[in-house]
Amino acid sequence: MSGLDRRADRLAQVQAQVDYHGRRLELYERLHGSHPSTRLAELQHAYSAARERLAGTSPAPSPNGTRSRPG
Repeated sequence: MSGLDRRADRLAQVQAQVDYHGRRLELYERLHGSHPSTRLAELQHAYSAARERLAGTSPAPSPNGTRSRPG
């Protein structure tokens, strides 16, 4: 499997994680409301962490094969 194929697979995997955690958060808020609770905080954290992972998969690889990262 080429690096580009692995990257596409990873991007699809992380996008699925974002979608999954977003649906869990939405369902919890629909069932229990959005008042502060430990469970709501856990779901929000899982969703934001998944979104950060997705953002981390976005940069294009540099010519030497590693991801470029800002400063």
